[in-house]
Amino acid sequence: MPRKRARLTTSDLDEEKRKKMLNEKLASLCKKAHELSILCDVKVGIICSIPEKTDVFAWPSLIEAQNIVNDYLAFPEHKLVTNNDYLKPIVKNREKYIRKLEEITEEKEMKNLFNELFEGKELFNVREIKGLLKLIATKRVQFEQRKIQLNEVVANDNNVGEENVGHL
Repeated sequence: MPRKRARLTTSDLDEEKRKKMLNEKLASLCKKAHELSILCDVKVGIICSIPEKTDVFAWPSLIEAQNIVNDYLAFPEHKLVTNNDYLKPIVKNREKYIRKLEEITEEKEMKNLFNELFEGKELFNVREIKGLLKLIATKRVQFEQRKIQLNEVVANDNNVGEENVGHL
């Protein structure tokens, strides 16, 4: 049966017991870090700021821990990213997606309105009229582009036919 741990607070311990516990925990942490560095072949460094002391605890040494941190920060793909920098492209993509959905929705609404108008519905709303004009303009552009494409296909077919006439 597992042993239950008693939760201790700072008021439960006197200063000597707290220092002793801190030293034991740091020793245990250093042992685990050493095992991790050997088993996984990674660089591990620990830097711990202790409030009562003016200096910091560093493992394996202060210089080696600083070198590990400097090496980490030197890689461009490991740069620290703020939430704002991380979320900006996500928000931008979502806004772009929402605008696309709004355009699709407006286009479908205008097509439905055009069909209703064709069936005899009267227009009362300025927004509906402007939307229909926009729909007609886009359809006209699409029609003109398709017309140009077909004329190019016909012209290419005529050129191919003229080239083959002399080779019979």
